Formats: sequence, C-alpha cells, structure tokens
Amino acid sequence: MEGNTRVLFCGPIDQPLNSGRYMIAGMQQLGYEVIGYDYRSHASCEQELMEIVESRKPGYVLTLKGEKLPARLIEHFRQKGCTTILWLTTSVLEDWMLPFAKVHDFVVTNTEDIKIFFRRNGVKNTRWIHQGFAPEFFGIPGQESVRKGSPCAEAAMIGSMGYPIYKKRSELVMLLRKKQVDIKWWGPRLSRQWKNLSYFCGGVHRAWAGREVYMKEFCDVVRNVKIFIGEDADIPISGLYLSNRIFAVAGCGGFYLGRKTPGIETAFEIGREVEVFESDDELIEKVRFYLEHEEARERIASAGQKKVLSHYTYRQQMAKIFDWIQETGQE
Repeated sequence: MEGNTRVLFCGPIDQPLNSGRYMIAGMQQLGYEVIGYDYRSHASCEQELMEIVESRKPGYVLTLKGEKLPARLIEHFRQKGCTTILWLTTSVLEDWMLPFAKVHDFVVTNTEDIKIFFRRNGVKNTRWIHQGFAPEFFGIPGQESVRKGSPCAEAAMIGSMGYPIYKKRSELVMLLRKKQVDIKWWGPRLSRQWKNLSYFCGGVHRAWAGREVYMKEFCDVVRNVKIFIGEDADIPISGLYLSNRIFAVAGCGGFYLGRKTPGIETAFEIGREVEVFESDDELIEKVRFYLEHEEARERIASAGQKKVLSHYTYRQQMAKIFDWIQETGQE
C-alpha cells in the first residue's frame, strides 16, 4: 500500500448481520484505516458524509450499494481527491444503478451480467468480484472444523421459503421429504399466504427447525448436518454469479451440494471441494450417495473449507479490489 490508506466505508453496518462489517474487517486486516458510516441510519447522511470527507480526508470512499445517495455526492468526493469505489452485491439491476455507477472511479459487482451491462453503457472501470467469508465472525479459528456429536439432520437448508422468490427451495424440501430424507430448514417462518398453500400441504412447515440462525449459530448448523442443500432465489441469472452462502457453508466446514450455476466452477473444483446438481433426479441421486459415503463427504467438505480459508476470505477479496485499483495507476 502507498499513499493515503484511510477509507470511508459508506454502507449498511449498523445491524449485526450486515456484510459491510465483514468488509471493514477485511480492509483493517490489510492495514487500512476505516471510517464506517451507515447511510441508511442517518436522515442527513449527505451533509454528514461531506463533513467526514472534509475533516478526515480519506484517500478512498467505498460505497456498498448506495441506493439513496445522489450522484452529485460522489462527484463531490472525487473533487476532494478521493478515489471512489462502488460495490454492488446484488443480482437485481435497478434503474438508479447505472447513473450512480457512472460517477464512480471503480465499480465492483458480484454479477457478471451487471458488469457487462455497465461496460456497454459507459461505465469505464468495472469488474466482477464475488463476496467472501469472514471466519472470525463465524467462530472459525483456523483451518479445521469441529463437529459436535450426532448430526441434527441428514440434509439442511438455511434461508427464506415460499412466495414470491423462494418457491424452488420449498419444492426441494417437499421433494426430499417425499423421498424419505430427513430435511430441516432454518429461517423465517413460512408466511401464511394463499400462494404458499401448496407448500403447507407438502409439509414444508413441518421441516422448519423453528428459528433463524446467523454467524456462529449458522456455523453450528452447517457443521452438524450431513449435507447442505444450496438453492438461490428464483431470479434468472445467465452470467457468472456466486451466492455468498456457498462461501459461508464451505468456510464453516459444511458439505455443500448446490444447484449448478455458471460461477461455481470459477471458484471451486466440483466433486472435490463442493458438489452440484442440475435436476431433481440428480439431486436425489447425490443425496443418497453422499449419505452412504461419509468419507467422501467429509473429504469434500474439508477441501472446500481449505479453499475458502486460503483464497476467499474478505481480507483476500478486499485485497483483490485494492490491487486492481493500484494496477490501473489511476489512484
């Protein structure tokens, strides 16, 4: 690192589960001095941010999403000599994003389709970089995962279920229950809506573990089920994309069996570090195989964890962003 290493991080951080906290920790581990500011929690955020830039004089302003911030504010930061970075950690392109991205020096997105769209529409420096894993937040001290006694389920899922964008998850729970697989899921209670009636009839609510889990509790679940089933939201994505959940599951030492997406092979060796399925029949076939082959399951889980901890922590992902900026010579 050279020059001004002070960073104004502008993004959601006031809630314990905000991933902005992981990003700040990653930058601090790299030696950056980070000023954290949650624009969503302040009514007068524009004025307060300008005052921070004026008084603290950061070398960088890194904005995570930034949906309520005006483009003129970013232009003001640039006039003050700050290198401005936007990181969009969403797979959904919204109308405000393109004009907001255009005023930044650098734009990072975890969805290749958005990167391509930005480049075609005049965003100069944009790159696909997915999120990562923050082992210290999940209680992972080193390279080894530790299981506690008997598994609490054969298969597990973590997240929301049902209408409007988690229908596939619900269908997989019903399918696994129908095939006599002991499946549990942790997350918000299945909403009692008419559009979720078929999922209630299919017993999705009966597989509910009764609570949501985050960070260390998330890790406890992942380490103490045999197979974690990965299914993202029902949002069509054609280019490279990786859900942050795959890094959390593998980083915690869990065995990840997820629906195949174009981004997985860029980060993991399929069959050696994680496993994938492309159809319901393949899912059932692989669930049955890995339930019967504990050694293979544990070997893949261990290799997946080593890959995440050695290549995809937030420290390493933040380093990729700042190395990219320095390589362009445009600081």
